Amino acid sequence: MTRIQRLMPILPQAISRMLIGAFALLLVVTSPGYAQDHKSLGEFGDWQAYTYQQGGGERCTMASKPLKDEGDYSKRGPIWAFVMHRPKEGATGEVGFQMGYPIKEGSLVKLEIGGAKFDLYTSGEGAYAWREDEPRIVQTMRAGATMTVTGTSTRGTVTKDIYSLTGFTAANETINKACGVP
Repeated sequence: MTRIQRLMPILPQAISRMLIGAFALLLVVTSPGYAQDHKSLGEFGDWQAYTYQQGGGERCTMASKPLKDEGDYSKRGPIWAFVMHRPKEGATGEVGFQMGYPIKEGSLVKLEIGGAKFDLYTSGEGAYAWREDEPRIVQTMRAGATMTVTGTSTRGTVTKDIYSLTGFTAANETINKACGVP
């Protein structure tokens, strides 16, 4: 049985959890009251960390934009990576990427950090780590210098985004402390 087949019964729940988290992050970052809705925990190299309230619980998030984005496209929306804790929902270390375009249905996004490679499942414009891979991805990000995210749009355009991991460890420790994550 493949990983996809094994996860099909829980995939809709996982996708909805991640979409809720990603959508919440997007709303916070783009809302006019952004400065009032969140509490900045600081900037750490190329990463920003903050907390905000949603659904009666605190969310702790760190996010970064790519240093470089490549692809033969004329228009692309916001691009960013994030790690989020939602302790009230029992979710910690959620790893995701906003690709800035609708991702080709049924495709996987590729994440590479050093020599480590991960497949990310996709939905809409988001790419997300499998829950079982999240702890290893976060540890690899903490030890890495850069990461590359490669995806394919619904139009067949291949993109390659390169992120700096400078400040990742400090930002991660900060959101862990803020949300009480060991």
